[in-house]
Amino acid sequence: MHKFDEFIHKELAPRLDAGEGIELTGFLYTKSLSRVVLSGGLSLIGDGYFFAALTRKRMFIIATEMGVASLKMENKGLNDIPYLDIKSIKPSGFLNQKMIALELKDGKTLTFRLNTLATHYASGQKQFIETLMQFVGAGSPRPN
Repeated sequence: MHKFDEFIHKELAPRLDAGEGIELTGFLYTKSLSRVVLSGGLSLIGDGYFFAALTRKRMFIIATEMGVASLKMENKGLNDIPYLDIKSIKPSGFLNQKMIALELKDGKTLTFRLNTLATHYASGQKQFIETLMQFVGAGSPRPN
């Protein structure tokens, strides 16, 4: 387990329900790649980064930030999104640069990016989108 996975587990332990466990971790961001290129990489510093974890019933998001030299293990805010609150997931992207748009039942859309090669930040990076879609599908009400 990576040091970042350990951080995620430590931060979420008090928030997990009895019998609920972390199935997979991920590292997400909201930074635009074009903005990063135009700024010469300076826009990488700061907020817009998230540690994420999937349980069988919800996705947790821990806001963090990028320092000058590396990602910080800092909890700047913790939220969870129950799968029953997700109306749809729209994956996109190419090669190792992926994006997911989560449309929530309240009308909001949350868009996150991830690099599937960033496995040094979270052990579940490569399977994150696929697993999220499976868990959301498993929690959806089935027609009679």
